[in-house]
Amino acid sequence: MKSHQRDQPRKSPNQTDANDRSLSEEVHGTDRLSDLGRVPFLAALIGIVILAWIVRAIHVWQTADVPTVRFLLGDAAGYFAWATRIASGNWYGDETFYQAPLYPYFLAVCIKYLGLSVPGIRLIQAFLGSLGVGLIGLTAGGMFGRKSGLIAAVMLAFYPPAIFYDGILQKASLVGFLVCLLLTATVWMQRKRTVWSSTGIGIVLGFLVLARENALLWIPLYPVWMLWPGPETNTKKRILLTSAYAFGLSMILLPVAARNASLGGEWSPTTFQAGPNFYIGNNRQSDGIYRPIVPGHETPIYERSDAVRIAEATLGQELSAREVSQFWMGEAFKEMGADPGRWVQLMIQKSFMLINRFEVPDVESLEVYRASSALLQLNLVWNFGILCPLAMWGLMTTFDEAKREGRKHDLIFHALILVMAAAVVLFFILGRYRFAMVPLLIPFAAKGSIAIYHCVRSRSLSGCRKPLAISLLLLVACNLPVHDENGLNASSLMNAGVAAGQSGELAMAIELLERSVALQPGFAETHLNLGRAWQLAGDLDRAIAAYRKASRISPELTLAALSLGQVYEMKGQYDIAIDYYQNCLRLDPTGPESETASARLQDLTNRGENGTSSTKVPALIPPN
Repeated sequence: MKSHQRDQPRKSPNQTDANDRSLSEEVHGTDRLSDLGRVPFLAALIGIVILAWIVRAIHVWQTADVPTVRFLLGDAAGYFAWATRIASGNWYGDETFYQAPLYPYFLAVCIKYLGLSVPGIRLIQAFLGSLGVGLIGLTAGGMFGRKSGLIAAVMLAFYPPAIFYDGILQKASLVGFLVCLLLTATVWMQRKRTVWSSTGIGIVLGFLVLARENALLWIPLYPVWMLWPGPETNTKKRILLTSAYAFGLSMILLPVAARNASLGGEWSPTTFQAGPNFYIGNNRQSDGIYRPIVPGHETPIYERSDAVRIAEATLGQELSAREVSQFWMGEAFKEMGADPGRWVQLMIQKSFMLINRFEVPDVESLEVYRASSALLQLNLVWNFGILCPLAMWGLMTTFDEAKREGRKHDLIFHALILVMAAAVVLFFILGRYRFAMVPLLIPFAAKGSIAIYHCVRSRSLSGCRKPLAISLLLLVACNLPVHDENGLNASSLMNAGVAAGQSGELAMAIELLERSVALQPGFAETHLNLGRAWQLAGDLDRAIAAYRKASRISPELTLAALSLGQVYEMKGQYDIAIDYYQNCLRLDPTGPESETASARLQDLTNRGENGTSSTKVPALIPPN
């Protein structure tokens, strides 16, 4: 028995292909580069750029009174001091570069030729950040179409960590702009494979290496990409493009290498910091975030000198900058080899830390600034923990498309992300180090958001099951509590309190330090600084209570013993003061605190018990 079925109209192959192409263009944006010059797109993009500038300027204004803006600390203070020396005439310098040099020279130009101080520099960085928004819009538009371009621009314009990093004196702002520029140049070369475009990529990447040293790992990716066989170029043209890229790169890095050689006798296109940083990120005590080689020496003043001093003392000879770096690299591999299982666990831990929503602070924390900036409140809903899963959806979609359609040249962007992720994980995790990945991920997040919209609109999971499952898993992984967030934020609050104290605003300093103690009561250094703030404010009893807490937490802390001796001396209780000074000497007979304690003991002995105390209240301790 035959079943009678109504004949269905059949689509012609041409009609089916046309419909498929139409859907693909709507979802995946295959209009791409050819439509980027259209006036509506450019007008909308310019509007988003202007909005990004307004957003960042408001943030700069709202956070102008944050203590670490008015009193620079840590790397920010180091960069500004370096820039000031450059601007005063020391442009060549007198030793090899230990830290990436581009940002201090950028600051020096702002100081010398634009006459800017910290507020003006923050506005310049806000301007660069808004230009980056326009560049990422062009990049995403060139990769996936106009809709993706505009969505990507909006995403970066309102991305709270981007706003935060554009507002502090750290190289993350300059790095973000250069990554955006490099991506735009890469997209442009996809359209016009010319000598000028490949030279431009080399120049931009050269500058980026001078700001973010791990971008060195990107250098070999571009020759592979340029030499890869494609329909547009013959072998001779591909070799010419690669040569032009190498020329552009050498224009920037070769003078720096020659300069390092002239001062240190060794050629290096960037810095000699890789070895110590690799050791910090991979030794047996490493927990994935920055810990200095010598505890308490977190500032640039100590970083280089400690690395050199310990390496030379261990080997018993004077070492060059490269030899110091090689020493620490070797020490790291020794410790990794001694306990490989522990190192594998560390790498897994750092991988989870890399994708986590939390921005690991260095000295300044987004959470501290969030109290003053309304725009940073968006970090609760728009952060790396949301960006990463969205980008994963876009990455999976584009990877499948590139393989299916034979567009292997598009995979350069996937390779850039993988290499940068590995470069960060191999060292240690800080939010500002990870920030270089944000411009790489945002175009894919824009594409992923469009794909999600169409999956929801079609009410069909066909073709969405795999990216949905993986993106949901990643969403969970990105929001796991893998950091000691209270401890890290408490440390940043302490730093802000120290900055307020150094600026003479003791009430604010005490408030911030007490907030830090409430978050993490177990930091001896915070109690020590709180004691000094109370001492400066003239409340000696509260200062004693804070110093005693610091001493109980860390009995070997000589500064606590010294500070208690000074307070009791100020109160006229000389017997108790002498006991604490003597305890300070017992804890560390040769340390700088003990020298002060010894001098105070001698002074008290010479004056007798009825003398008048001449001890001065010390400043707050320089922060981590």
